[in-house]
Amino acid sequence: MNPSFSFPFEPYDIQKKFMNELYFTIEYRKLGVFESPTGTGKSLSICCGALQWLKDTNLKVVEELRKEINQLKLELSTTIGADDWLQEEYEKLKKNQLLVSLQLKLDKIKQREEKFTELKKRVNIQKKSLNKIEHHFPKRDKPNEVGDEKENIEDQDLIVEECQNKDDESDSEETCLDDENDSNTKIYISSRTHSQLSQFVGEIKRTVFSNSTRVVTLASRQHYCINPDVTKLKNVNLINERCLDMQKSKTKSTSVGEEGKVLKKTKTSSCNACPYYNLNNITKLKEQLLVDIMDMEDIVKTGKQLKACPYYASRMALDDAEVVLISHAGIVSSGARSGISLKLQDNILILDEAHGLTAALENAHCAPVSAKQLCSVKTFLEFYINKYQARLSSRNLLQLNQVNFVVGKLLGLVQSKTANDKTGDATIFSLEDFVIKAEIDHLHLRPLVEFCRSTRLAPKLHGFSMRYSQQALEEENKKVEVKKASFKEFLSNMSKKKNQDEVLGDLHKSEIKASNQTNSVPTESSAGSGLYAVLDFLEMLCGRSADGRVLARPGDGGMLKYLLLNVAEHFAQVVQQCRSVIVAGGTMEPVAEFKALLTNNSLEVDRVNVVKCEHVVPPGNVLGVCLSKGPSNIQLNFSYEYRASKDLLNEVGRVLRNVCSIVPDGVVCFVPSYSYEQMLFEHLTSTKVIESISKKKKIFREPKSASEVDQVLHKYAAAIKNKESSDLNGALLLSVVGGKLSEGLNFSDDLGRCVMVLGMPYPNVKSPELQEKMNYLNKSTPGAGSVYYENLCMKAVNQCIGRAVRHANDYACVLLVDERYSRPQTVAALPSFVQKSLKTNCTFGQTIGSIAKFFARHKEKK
Repeated sequence: MNPSFSFPFEPYDIQKKFMNELYFTIEYRKLGVFESPTGTGKSLSICCGALQWLKDTNLKVVEELRKEINQLKLELSTTIGADDWLQEEYEKLKKNQLLVSLQLKLDKIKQREEKFTELKKRVNIQKKSLNKIEHHFPKRDKPNEVGDEKENIEDQDLIVEECQNKDDESDSEETCLDDENDSNTKIYISSRTHSQLSQFVGEIKRTVFSNSTRVVTLASRQHYCINPDVTKLKNVNLINERCLDMQKSKTKSTSVGEEGKVLKKTKTSSCNACPYYNLNNITKLKEQLLVDIMDMEDIVKTGKQLKACPYYASRMALDDAEVVLISHAGIVSSGARSGISLKLQDNILILDEAHGLTAALENAHCAPVSAKQLCSVKTFLEFYINKYQARLSSRNLLQLNQVNFVVGKLLGLVQSKTANDKTGDATIFSLEDFVIKAEIDHLHLRPLVEFCRSTRLAPKLHGFSMRYSQQALEEENKKVEVKKASFKEFLSNMSKKKNQDEVLGDLHKSEIKASNQTNSVPTESSAGSGLYAVLDFLEMLCGRSADGRVLARPGDGGMLKYLLLNVAEHFAQVVQQCRSVIVAGGTMEPVAEFKALLTNNSLEVDRVNVVKCEHVVPPGNVLGVCLSKGPSNIQLNFSYEYRASKDLLNEVGRVLRNVCSIVPDGVVCFVPSYSYEQMLFEHLTSTKVIESISKKKKIFREPKSASEVDQVLHKYAAAIKNKESSDLNGALLLSVVGGKLSEGLNFSDDLGRCVMVLGMPYPNVKSPELQEKMNYLNKSTPGAGSVYYENLCMKAVNQCIGRAVRHANDYACVLLVDERYSRPQTVAALPSFVQKSLKTNCTFGQTIGSIAKFFARHKEKK
């Protein structure tokens, strides 16, 4: 069987190969590692290959059902009398039951198609009448004003109640989801960022499947919420809690006060129902996003027009969708998958930009909590307990005190021991050693975490910290302390007959001491969001994984962080459920790492189909050069001990000045870090190199703020486009490896005629986290730690290289400035399309000569 693929244009041979291999990997329920260099139409090939399989499979299922139904009908109509009539009747009964079930399946498929056709008609009518219809919503009632004398009523929403039954919590996430539909086969496409997922939406629109495919993009409330009262909370956990609170406000049961009066649970504006949580409007939005293929921005925009919640509309559309777009973070976390009821069983999962998959898994299973967060939680939890202890049940008070005790012990591990101790050495603990060190090994942590989750302590603590300033709470506590102290001193005076002056002196000292203690606690971090971080950390500790570690860093900026050393075990849960899992990317080296991830380090490697596609550009369109010596014949080695030397920085200045003179249009230069970029720029400015380069090219620098990236890129592109009117030959962009410009951006054509990488961006080998990971790998396989360290560096380099040469007619020079790039093992880790034309161990003279000839040749072609 040779499938026929519908492509928007005549596909390249490598695109045909990619689609074909993808089709049969899914068909035969295999796992796949697909490498297709950036600029080869990988996203479009994924869409066409996977959607063709889905459409063919759906047709095949219908045909097979019809064949089986016709066959059964034929058998039932032509039954020959048998000797054993009982057996005959039994066989007939079985066939009739099978016939009914098969007919039911076929009817459901037909109904789904008819429903989609009706949906299209309905959405088209809605669109035409959208401008004529006015959407009316009831005005919000102003919150009742409650005086200070009725504090018991006002703070009722902050009091921790007895744990609710699980039945009461069932409405938290599943309120407007419809489970009646028999789920159809789905293709989940995942990428690193939502902007990359939007590219997939654009590619699906280009295919012949755009009018017949139901696509939905899933995202968190943080991305989809359009209620300004909720989005202002910023923290994703607080946004989730507030959203659920607003849903429950319509039907929330009431509580009875001390005098028997019925009291509302909340008297604040947070309790008002969300105006966008309207089931009719949400259904309209759901229908529209199923008919019209929309990216995240389109869904949010349409949600605002229809006054409908995009988050719940996308969730509601999930059952009917055929293609589901979701970020890596939503796939790799089991909590995120269960939170949005993601059904992976027997469905297809395609993970694009898979070079970041391991990092996404590590991030999903690491739980950092800072000293500032612990301080904030500790401070406000103590204030909370002191303020409401008379109104809390004894059981809740005990558990709150236990939580406070645990937070205090964790804080003790990361706080500075002395005023001079600014930063301490980080220590790595196994989970058993950590709980003993923290002196919490005698406590059952899971019931405490469950208590905090079920009573929703974090949003209550957040509300408490927002409602009462720390200063007011300190004043209140001070009064209590003074009363306690004066009573104690009175008793002491009666027994020991101290004179009045001593009593007053001691009392004054105790006031100063209490004041100093409370004022010394920093509370920049929200207590609510801080408690969420603490609970995530404690939840990881409860897992007691043998592969888990805890990093403790005391001092200023102190923190605790849970580390998971073996992520393959957790990803295995995803692989086991899916029919087929495909990881794809521009550079999939080392392939062994992805094989281990897909098979959970087992020997089931036969199930993995490895596909490598060549680049669409001819070898003559790429020039790769490893520059080992500078213009002054100095060895170019940017290892940590040499990179700051004046001689090396001067050589970099000379290299940049010469390259900018002979390379037309855009030059993108990647450096190892922001700090090194700053140091290099300052040195080049002081030595007048920047001034010299500015006469040839306009210079831009990568901004640290993500909001400024688009502006810088726009100015960079404009400088290249308008070079003739400015007497310049283009622009130079100084970027950072692993920064905002090293992934997901295209420097095609004139925007990236030369990509330079200064040095090799190895991570800090002295990092305790990295050392622990390398030691862990070395224990299982000797030497694996060094391979992992090398791979981290080369993955980052390959991402930078992939920014240039984006289509068949594009051409660019890749200049790797460091003698270590000429090592055989490093050359082998570079993309294959660069290796074909790579010149290693080049002197500066050879390099400049090769670059000049390369661009002269392409100038003639023009």
